[in-house]
Amino acid sequence: MPNWVGDVVMSTPILPSLKKSFPDSLITAVISSNVKDVIKGIREIDHVIPYERHGVGLATTRHFLSCVSKIRKTQSDLAIILPNSFSSAFMMFLAGVPKRLGYERDMRGKLLTNSIPRPVDADGCFKPIFMARYYLKLCELIGVETDNVHPYLKYSEKDMVLAKKKLTLRGVDPDGELILLHPHAGYGPAKLWPEAYFCELTKLLDKEFSAQIAFIGGPGAAHVVDGIREKVDTKTFDLVDCGIDLHLLKCVVGLSNLLISTDSGPRHYGIALDIPTICLMGPTSPAYTDSGFKHDVVVRVNTDCGPCQKKVCRNDHRCMTRITPEMVLVKAEQLLY
Repeated sequence: MPNWVGDVVMSTPILPSLKKSFPDSLITAVISSNVKDVIKGIREIDHVIPYERHGVGLATTRHFLSCVSKIRKTQSDLAIILPNSFSSAFMMFLAGVPKRLGYERDMRGKLLTNSIPRPVDADGCFKPIFMARYYLKLCELIGVETDNVHPYLKYSEKDMVLAKKKLTLRGVDPDGELILLHPHAGYGPAKLWPEAYFCELTKLLDKEFSAQIAFIGGPGAAHVVDGIREKVDTKTFDLVDCGIDLHLLKCVVGLSNLLISTDSGPRHYGIALDIPTICLMGPTSPAYTDSGFKHDVVVRVNTDCGPCQKKVCRNDHRCMTRITPEMVLVKAEQLLY
């Protein structure tokens, strides 16, 4: 599986396609421990092997070899390698999986038994495409074809009860109208929208809609959310660090009426759960995540230096600062009215 939350979500369409084509197969998902909750509850996955991607020195090697050993014990016939990294292909090679599918990237061609080149345009340059289609193209190597590119996430009624309880403890009425704001981005600061803009947007949303406004995010988002909430008089709710993990976040997003997010993982939760979602996009190419779904709205401005795909802006961050709170409000009105 991919290593980023959003990419994991966009990879989910391959699972029902594989199960439909190979109904008697057992599917094992090998996934980074920090994102494994994203796939929790997906019935097509029979077994999960989590692994630690981060470590220092020998610890990293031990985690890697431990994962190789676990994969070997599954005696799998086929590995579909969704990440583009050398290490992901090397892992399946060492585990002795006889058939290994992947893209010809990162000098790993000899580690794969079946491969396809990455998409290119007429000039031979790398062509960004919607990542769900990018992953599905690998399945064509084994005769699996599908036009269903809609990502999906699963949770149970019990999960929803627990999520509602956590919302209530933070003062949020889980049955009331709810607008979620996600101002953080784990990829890097280039994806961040200015705090002052989030402050202004919060005021505009409060004035326009009679909805609760809550901030979501992982532990790393706490300082960003605190900085925004300290500067606004509008009543908001803080859902960071309250026990809402990547699994329960599905329930929270599913309860919301609107999600406004940077180009990061939670945005893809909204898309997968058919929640009206607005993405504030700057340095990344929209083609990677262009789902074409009506409830998935991107707000961005064209700049002469973008999309640069960089984690840190080396310019004046114009791709994000030129997105105004008023522009976002217009899109919110179009989605909710």
